[in-house]
Amino acid sequence: MKPSTTILTVADEGRARTFYEGALGLPVRGKDPTGMTILGLDGSASLGLMVDANAVHSGHTALTFEVENLETAMADLEGHGVHFEDYDLPGLKTDEHHIWSQGGERASWFADPDGNILCLHQGGVIEYSM
Repeated sequence: MKPSTTILTVADEGRARTFYEGALGLPVRGKDPTGMTILGLDGSASLGLMVDANAVHSGHTALTFEVENLETAMADLEGHGVHFEDYDLPGLKTDEHHIWSQGGERASWFADPDGNILCLHQGGVIEYSM
């Protein structure tokens, strides 16, 4: 398979670009032929910001970032104004530090300025088979 691109809808491209480039530190790779801003993710993957003022967001995690140290990554993002969410759902409850943990996995969630839900994830092994 070729490199993948995750596409998120945003109402205001400038605001979203400031968030993803400034707060998250993603490098801007340029624009695709449709004019969509493309940002770099780890490796060859990328993130596209598609402008749609009427977009309805899914209400679930749209993109997860794997991190080596969850608290360090959270502190860095909080320093850029990111607010972490708390959840109390069946099978998913965050603690007083906005962290969910189970076994060797730990995660914390936040939203971009357009309501796309993003996640920081540490640990655990995800196995795929095709």
